[in-house]
Amino acid sequence: MKRRHPGHPWQIQTEEVAKIPSGLDYFSFMNELSTLFTTESESKKNTQGPEWIIDKNPVNTLHVHHFLKEYPQTKAIFLVRDPRANVASRMQSQNLIHGRTNHWRINILRWRGYNRYYNKLKDQFPHQIHLLRYEDFALNPQQHVDELCDFLRIHRITLESPNPIPSAHIDQNAARLVKKYRDLNAPINPHAINRWSEILDQEIIEAIEDICKTEMDFFGYSRKTRVQVPIPIKFRFLVRCYNLKEKLIFSLPLSLKLKRLE
Repeated sequence: MKRRHPGHPWQIQTEEVAKIPSGLDYFSFMNELSTLFTTESESKKNTQGPEWIIDKNPVNTLHVHHFLKEYPQTKAIFLVRDPRANVASRMQSQNLIHGRTNHWRINILRWRGYNRYYNKLKDQFPHQIHLLRYEDFALNPQQHVDELCDFLRIHRITLESPNPIPSAHIDQNAARLVKKYRDLNAPINPHAINRWSEILDQEIIEAIEDICKTEMDFFGYSRKTRVQVPIPIKFRFLVRCYNLKEKLIFSLPLSLKLKRLE
């Protein structure tokens, strides 16, 4: 983590890794792991365990049913965004910073694959999953924060003017971190919702709307075209390989996962 995030203020107590006992459940393990990410000179464990463990990662969609089943206290917030805006954002991102492909066909097939999981998850875990559309939140943030607080069963909070996250401590040469803090400090911009129409050409828009037509209709995204566009086999194959790789990695022993990170 230090190598991947140079300039971050975490002080990782590497000698404590060996002290984590084996056979812990997920939440106990995460509590022990928290000792490795501290800004104090000496890590101090929370012996009662953390109140919340939050993990924001789209690939969790492939595995979240395990957590929802094994740990009933788990809450999943399913965030969906207009596929056209999603593709436009990824096409504009700097690939070297994110370490991800910006090819729109692969990204749109991933979008479709991930969002197809929603119905199955909602049917299986109706009280543990909450749907939030990015566009609805951007247009009416307070209403949807209230709904999220109710879903999480925590006290409602009032959104005030943005409180910038301090970034003076980061290494300004670390492009990934600079972009991360810049994005976090940016205010919610409802005008960005339809910016995809200025970025994508007509051919890409037609393809996205055809590939994702079922999911777009379900989530309430209006389509502008009704053109049928075939998907090249190689892109279908690449996305299937990607999903298979993620599912296999999820099942690997922890020691192998750590070696993969190294």
